[in-house]
Amino acid sequence: MKNQLLRIENLSYPELDALDRSKTLFILSISPLEEHGPHMPLGVDLFISKYMSEQLQERILAKHPEFTIVLFPPLFLGVGAIPWLGSFNSKQRVIRSVIEDWAAVLGKYGFKYFLLSNGHGGPRHVVALEEAARSASKKHNMTVVSLSGRIAYEFLTGKYLKEIETELGRPFTVIEKRKFFKDSHAGWWETSVMLMLFPDLVNKNFAQLPDFTISWRDRLFKKKKDADQGYRGFPAMASTDFASATVKVLLDKSMELIGDMLYGHDLGNRLHSPLYNIWFLRTNFFRYGVTFTIFLFLCVLYFITDM
Repeated sequence: MKNQLLRIENLSYPELDALDRSKTLFILSISPLEEHGPHMPLGVDLFISKYMSEQLQERILAKHPEFTIVLFPPLFLGVGAIPWLGSFNSKQRVIRSVIEDWAAVLGKYGFKYFLLSNGHGGPRHVVALEEAARSASKKHNMTVVSLSGRIAYEFLTGKYLKEIETELGRPFTVIEKRKFFKDSHAGWWETSVMLMLFPDLVNKNFAQLPDFTISWRDRLFKKKKDADQGYRGFPAMASTDFASATVKVLLDKSMELIGDMLYGHDLGNRLHSPLYNIWFLRTNFFRYGVTFTIFLFLCVLYFITDM
């Protein structure tokens, strides 16, 4: 029986070349090192991303045994991490370029499927992955997919609440629902998942951490509050039951899209988060903005001097 789960660093190029181009799926987990409050380690985003990809691997091979999965080593790389000690940001263009370059190699040799797994919610990071996936898919006649933006958006906006309640076996309380929509970073959800995956890496003080939220206005202007400890939300609410229920739903939703991808169905705009349509989050926004400003200045200067 053939080995259906391979690590690319362990393969020789003839072994890679022997793989069926139309039945091989490459997976890369990519997220930055980022502070996650006083109670969790810097690698949370990639730890969660890697776990989700591992769970998806099992599901994909169970449902599509004709496929082989090739894993890239997880990559600590990203943009939009909260600018604290322990957060390592790269330029947005770097993230996009890495994905485009790696996809170009796969596309050059005829491989068709490349899945990006991401555990970081920074808007520019999400958009960079979606931009790279879209451009590489078109340029190399392959399917490159980043699910995190769409799935995370629908999760955070409450689209999956009913399914999560079903998995929990009870409805959310009014207070839980209110806090669900305000939780964002190193709070209720991420702390819950880390308790489920790596309880030894979660400081027991999480249960004593006070609720902390910050307005979008303060985030935009990077206004720091004295009580800020690096998390955004409600870590003290964390539980493994909540983690198990939410992860199950997120995996189910991801598999719906992956199944359509592997069956060759047109995914249309189902892969894009609303962030993708916000022009100032795009990789080339500042470059094009500066170019347009210079062009406009030269036009004005031309008409003034020509008068």
